[in-house]
Order: sequence, then structure tokens, then C-alpha cells
Amino acid sequence: MRAVVLLFLLFFSPTVWGDAMSGSLMTISAMSSVDNIVSKKDSMLGELFAAKGSVSLEEISVSVEEGMNNSGALKVHVVIVYEEHLVEELRKMSSSMYFRMVDQLVKDYPDKMKIFEWELVAKKRLIPPTKVEYPNDHMTPLAVYAFADYSSPGEHRVRIANYYEKVKITLDREDFKILQRK
Repeated sequence: MRAVVLLFLLFFSPTVWGDAMSGSLMTISAMSSVDNIVSKKDSMLGELFAAKGSVSLEEISVSVEEGMNNSGALKVHVVIVYEEHLVEELRKMSSSMYFRMVDQLVKDYPDKMKIFEWELVAKKRLIPPTKVEYPNDHMTPLAVYAFADYSSPGEHRVRIANYYEKVKITLDREDFKILQRK
């Protein structure tokens, strides 16, 4: 697409704007705009596929590191979402907001989400993997979010990529990370 636009601008810009020099400058400016449009389009397509693609998650394992949550207890939820509106709602929530609202979310969307949950203490260990089952065969899971109720400031929310089949959640002192497992 960029090549077609470039050829069009190179051949027609001097005719349209009269001066070859200003046409060349306009061509460079237009190509910059085309690059921005293509970049935004690629970004939007990535978000579209992330939001609309089917979820592949099969297994979740959790690793607790020494001193997790500054040596305090921690709640962790992995939420599989079946409703587009709920995907957008969760995308905007910090973990503290999510944990304040989770009971109401379950009441509002009883069959639109599945929650895997752990309540952990700060002791270095690996929790056995949890197999992910999808109880709603007639519904397509749209997204997966992980929330951890850390006492430290921060969002503590991660959207797990739809193409991840196995993930490992590593709970560190002040935040967590998601790793794709083989």
C-alpha cells in the first residue's frame, strides 16, 4: 500500500502542486502521514485480534517468590471473559478496584466470566498447575486478565495474550509477571 501511494504522489504531486520542490516536500509529508496511518492500522488490528480472538489458555501455574507482597498474604484471580462489554470494563480497572467490585461483577455477569483464584502466603514455592476448562461450550472466551491484590501502589493487572496456552504467574515482592510456558 505504501508503494502505491508513493508512486501516486511522485508522479502526480508536481502536476497537482505545480512546483517540483514543493511537490517533493508534500510527498515526504504525505508519506509520513501514510506511515502513521499504517502504523495506527496495525496497532488497531492487533487490539482487534487481541479482543476478538479465541482464547487458547490451557494451564496456569503460580510461582511464589520469597517476600511476595512484602511478606503479606495475597489474592490472585485469573478471569476468563466471555462478554465484550466486560472485557472493556476490566481493561480499565486496577486490581484494587477489581477486588472491591468482584462480588458485584459476578452478580452482574454470572455466566460471562470464569474466575480461577488463589489466596497465598509469602513462602517460596511453585503451586501445581491448574488446568483451564471452559464450561461454556456455546460461548467463545474473548480475553483473560490476571489481577493480584498487592499492598504496594500500582495497577497489578495484566491481560494475558489470547495465544498463550500455558502461563506461569510469578509473584514478586511488589508486583507480578506473566511468562509463557512451553
